Amino acid sequence: MCGRFTLHTSIEDLVERFLFLEQSLHYIPSYNIAPTQQVLTVRSRADNRTASFMRWGLVSPWQKQGQSRPPLINARLETLAEKPTFRRLVNTNRCLIVADGFYEWKQEGTLKYPVYITLDGGRPFAFAGLWDDEAQPSCTIITQDASSALQSVHHRMPVILTPESEELWLSPSPFTDIQRKLPVQEGRPIQYHRVSTFVNSPKNNDSRCILPSD
Repeated sequence: MCGRFTLHTSIEDLVERFLFLEQSLHYIPSYNIAPTQQVLTVRSRADNRTASFMRWGLVSPWQKQGQSRPPLINARLETLAEKPTFRRLVNTNRCLIVADGFYEWKQEGTLKYPVYITLDGGRPFAFAGLWDDEAQPSCTIITQDASSALQSVHHRMPVILTPESEELWLSPSPFTDIQRKLPVQEGRPIQYHRVSTFVNSPKNNDSRCILPSD
């Protein structure tokens, strides 16, 4: 799964990397993005890419008013076309969720500690995501089986797109055509290191979150 991530790359570098139209985004770098917070997303509209902030965590449209359930922060790639909540979005409401690292908590015996994971030396990348605006603009991160490089940390990982597959994910092509063309995570330049339990609290949000820890 993916329950926390980071985005602290400069907005200028993000515009250059993801080619979205410059808008008056109230962008604040974050070292500890948690569920229900606002996350930067990119969508395709009229042959242009547009960026906007959305709440991280979908709310099922079938959830009764007043019900309190955890938001859907992750969706399994393998069952996207089967689950009613995601099936209605998977062909029309795909987005990029922009990040430059993410956290997992590794279990070793009775000890559980956070690990910070980056790609290609900490450069920004995009998670495959779905979005909805039924109640409010919100999104979820797609996950898949972890690559062998991360199996010892966690059995699941986000679907991290390549620049080429980002274009495909944002296209109007049916999900059934796209699914088999998504990038294989094996062999990608993934790095990780243990970090302090300082990151455990979403209230802590500065560069100390990602510093290596013994």
